[in-house]
Amino acid sequence: MKKKILVVEDDQFFRETVCELLQKKFDVKEAASGKAAIEILSIADFDLVLSDIQMPGMTGIELLEWSQKNKPIPFVIMTGFSLLLETKTAFDLGAKGFVSKPFKSSELLATIDSIIGDKEKIEVAEVQPKQDYCKVSIDEFVARPKIDFDVFIKLSETKVIRLAHKGEQLPADRVQHYKEKGVKFLHILKEDFGKLVDFNMSLTRIIKDRDDISIEKKMNFIKYTGEVLMEKVFVMGLDKQSFTDGQNFLNMSLGVISDSKEHLDLLDALNANSDQVYAHSLGVALYSVMVAKKMGFEANSVLFKIMMAGLYHDIGKKEIDRALLEKPRQLLSQQERKIFETHVIRSQEILMQVHGVSEEVAQIVSEHHEDMTGNGYPLNKAVKFQHPLSRIIQAVNIFMELVVKPGNEHVTGPAAVAQIEKVYDNRVDKKVLAALKSIFSA
Repeated sequence: MKKKILVVEDDQFFRETVCELLQKKFDVKEAASGKAAIEILSIADFDLVLSDIQMPGMTGIELLEWSQKNKPIPFVIMTGFSLLLETKTAFDLGAKGFVSKPFKSSELLATIDSIIGDKEKIEVAEVQPKQDYCKVSIDEFVARPKIDFDVFIKLSETKVIRLAHKGEQLPADRVQHYKEKGVKFLHILKEDFGKLVDFNMSLTRIIKDRDDISIEKKMNFIKYTGEVLMEKVFVMGLDKQSFTDGQNFLNMSLGVISDSKEHLDLLDALNANSDQVYAHSLGVALYSVMVAKKMGFEANSVLFKIMMAGLYHDIGKKEIDRALLEKPRQLLSQQERKIFETHVIRSQEILMQVHGVSEEVAQIVSEHHEDMTGNGYPLNKAVKFQHPLSRIIQAVNIFMELVVKPGNEHVTGPAAVAQIEKVYDNRVDKKVLAALKSIFSA
């Protein structure tokens, strides 16, 4: 016997289209309003209700509430980006499934089958690979009239639903409304992270690069990087949530750039020159993201620039003799110091030739040894001419030089911050230093 479904939708054309689709497999009845649905539900039994969430007279939320109290039936809600808060409410009230308009017929049928379908089919569906998502600040969507990827909302640890489709326009007033209501994050697929942060590599080049990269090489790189982060970059006393958030962002970013052979080779060269330089660079990237978040930077596109600048700020050192790099700074001769300081300009020059690295990132890298007094190197650049984000890299670079050292020479995080406050005082941005200090628990 066919399962019975009640379709509740005020738009006649859309309602008839959905009913026609479902009638091939289910016994379908229709209602043009929430009140009409209550009249039908009061005299007949159904296996599932498929309801629009926004209808005149009685909303889908109100119909769901009535059903929960008077005739509990599985509900599937038809929703969209402009109904984000209502969708959360529907989930809290017990809605079993969601489909975002406009939806594909296969998507609707799969959602319904997962609730009232054959047990065998449900088990097959459950073994399909799960999607990976990443959290995105809602600020990302304020200035995006059209999105280049699907947008999701995470209702629970196991429940993620699509709210908007690729190519859809997101109403700016609704985004602002959600911010005012306390919605801070949405989600996208991890595979779309590169689009979000404007990692500007052409599709054809990425495909070509991927052909040259073995999966084993990429996995080994990710695994090794994770080991370096935990063994050499993690600092005792660090706020664990800040570290976890920063590490997740860094991992997503590395996942994107390591799809490019050009970038993977660049990181290989950095690591091959000196384990210390690679650990230091990872540390500057990670802690700069953490500091930026503490300072209120939430847009992933901005955080990605900071991450890239931190990761590549010392890339010019790959051309400097390893013995000179490992020599204590105070023991360098004047000539050796000049050679050492060339790494800044060389880093900028290298990055300007690398696909996917913006001029803005290259500028930040070129300024990571400038300071707030205007007496840094290589250009003694006044603060008003420095990129605002370079102040983060500059302070974190000093911090990492203190905490990532060979052997047992390094100091604790709080001690390093105290040393910077004492020695560097007016040379680093005080807001950056305060944010750095705040990522360590008391």
